[in-house]
Parts: sequence; structure tokens; C-alpha cells
Amino acid sequence: MHTERNSNIKYASVLCVIFPLHSSSLDLFSGLDVTFVLINNNMSWSEAQSYCREHHTDLASVRNMAENQKVQELIPEGVKYVWIGLFRDSWKWSDGSRSSFKNWMTEEPTGFSQACAAADFSSSGGWGDENCDLKLPFVCYSPPKCIFELSDEL
Repeated sequence: MHTERNSNIKYASVLCVIFPLHSSSLDLFSGLDVTFVLINNNMSWSEAQSYCREHHTDLASVRNMAENQKVQELIPEGVKYVWIGLFRDSWKWSDGSRSSFKNWMTEEPTGFSQACAAADFSSSGGWGDENCDLKLPFVCYSPPKCIFELSDEL
């Protein structure tokens, strides 16, 4: 069988790495379809959302218990609550997505004056509703960190 090489076609190899990376103010977990980044600087929920949108993609959307666990692994000892991207507008995610997964702590959410979700990763990783002006560390997400390599061959 003869295979003719077409110089107009390029193939892309993609390697997405799963690894934890730690530094003084930034931790991240990269998975198959999302990278979570802890920003250990205290900001209000809306300030955190703006920061994530400028430097990453958005505040973290936690779609299942496995992702909740990965975010929890980023949180250093001594940090109790962190902002995630859930807010009270039918409790949807900052990026506009909806998910049936919720990990509310017992008796949460509590009231309409507390319209933003913070995760308590000092214990169970459960979520609570908080005043959006509270200054907390936060978790952003980005697409996974991938390495692309182009070649002329498959």
C-alpha cells in the first residue's frame, strides 16, 4: 500500500498534564478538562470574579464530588473558607453554567442577604452562603495546561 504524504496537513499531539503545583500565593490542580487555581489573597466575591476573569477563566465551577475534592486538596491549613463561583440567582455558576451537583452544609443556604457561596474546606468541604462583601481567598478555573506539538506525520 502506498501512502502519499500531504505537506498541507499538520497533526497536533496534545499532552494534558495532571499535577499539583505549589507556591506562596498560588496553588493549582490541573485535570483532564479543568485547572483549579487557589488565589490566597482576600477579596470580595465580585472582586474575585473580576480577578479570575482577567487572569484565568472564571471563579471555580465545581461540577461533582471529585472536583470538590481536588479543590479541597489545594487549600492550605489555616484557610477555612474560599469563594467558589456559585451565587444566588437560582444558585447558578459565575460562568453561566448550571449543575445539579450541590454540596451545601447542613441548614445551608440560609438567607437572601447572603447571596454568594463559600466552601468550608477546613472540614467537610461543604458549602455555605455568605455576604458577598466578605473578603476571602478564592478558587479560579482555567482550561487544562496542555502541551501541543505539531508534526507532518500522524
